[in-house]
Amino acid sequence: MKKSFIILSLISLITLPAFAELTVEDSISRDYLKNHGYSDATINITHKSRAQANGEPLAAPEEKDYYNQPVVKYVRRFFMYLDPSLDEHKFMNDHNINTTSRYDDL
Repeated sequence: MKKSFIILSLISLITLPAFAELTVEDSISRDYLKNHGYSDATINITHKSRAQANGEPLAAPEEKDYYNQPVVKYVRRFFMYLDPSLDEHKFMNDHNINTTSRYDDL
């Protein structure tokens, strides 16, 4: 009797649901992605692509006031020309992707 009770209790414990609910909102939140080892760039891409898919406006990063000065703007763009890895906030912003080939693709 004790043996069958132990076996039944183990089976019931194994078959109980975990009650761990993870929604889509939770799985793409900034904290969740950061805690699972994703980089900041991946997190930003995830949020931008989700906002584009849902048609939601995504706030563009604010430019600092001194970036709008003519000399600073020229020097900054010159260094962006030399080093393409510098961020100019154009990545994944309002792309019109053509799925068919055209004459200017060559």
